[in-house]
Amino acid sequence: MAEANEVDVLLERLEARKTAIENAIAALKTVRGELGDVAGIGSTPKAAAIEVDTFIGLNILQAAEKYLQMTGKPAKTTEQIAAALNKGGLSATVGSVSTILRRSDRGDSPVTRVGRSLWGLASWYPNRPRRSRQNGEEAE
Repeated sequence: MAEANEVDVLLERLEARKTAIENAIAALKTVRGELGDVAGIGSTPKAAAIEVDTFIGLNILQAAEKYLQMTGKPAKTTEQIAAALNKGGLSATVGSVSTILRRSDRGDSPVTRVGRSLWGLASWYPNRPRRSRQNGEEAE
């Protein structure tokens, strides 16, 4: 009979810990949501916020910068950027997006190439060397 009583005590302790853990998880989720709202980030990708007129009146470089700001992460392909720009009302082919981004990747462009067809905001990579406009070599 003593063993059953010990088991009951152990079960009560575990239930109390379980409740405390569940409360902690709920509190952390609440804080995460509040921090996400303040920082402009959240668990839902911001790419979903692209409306049919999101990029109207912008050029390709401006629209690509805005798209990257909205998603908060690098675009894995040029095609991804072109598709987003088209969804947002800017008529852009993959070729034109690629050409403009490659040409703008010299100097002080807000969009930078960080890998093969991988594009991000230059502000995300502050120590990354940039190519100069004159000869295509990295700037010092």
